[in-house]
Amino acid sequence: MLIPLIVLALGSVFAGMLWYPEFFGYYVEEFFGPSVYVGADNHVLHDAHYVPGWVKASPFIAMLLGFGLSWLFYIKSPDLPVALARSQRPLYLFLLNKWYFDEIYETTLVRPAKWLGTFLWKVGDGKTIDGVLHLVAKRSVPALTQLAVRLQSGYLFHYALMIVLGMGAIVVYVVLFGGH
Repeated sequence: MLIPLIVLALGSVFAGMLWYPEFFGYYVEEFFGPSVYVGADNHVLHDAHYVPGWVKASPFIAMLLGFGLSWLFYIKSPDLPVALARSQRPLYLFLLNKWYFDEIYETTLVRPAKWLGTFLWKVGDGKTIDGVLHLVAKRSVPALTQLAVRLQSGYLFHYALMIVLGMGAIVVYVVLFGGH
């Protein structure tokens, strides 16, 4: 794990120095195209060159503070994080539980989605589709079966009569409506 972290650290340190003109400097319009400059009043990139020095130095200072705090917690005094967690229990639990984002996500999105899915399954699928369609099939299939049984007598002259009646209906349709 150490080698990938070193590669990422080197990339993050040197990327800003190497590609500064392309991403933030004077070549930004050539790199991204003129769409970066949305309007005539857009002076954000120009004004960014004149921010106070402490704004530009703050990421470096934050890195130094983080490095110093990590060295103190994990190298010089490894028992210090345990003592800090005991003395600042609510803050420790808040940070340990990732600001309770999982619980908020569970309450606001997951539970309503599960409720809606269960409702659509039980009411939509179970009662509506399965209930109504099964009821229609349960009543219509026996009726159609009884009709089909009456039509199927097993006598050849009955089938011939049905063929003649069907052809007659087709001829009447073609004569009346012209086959359209």
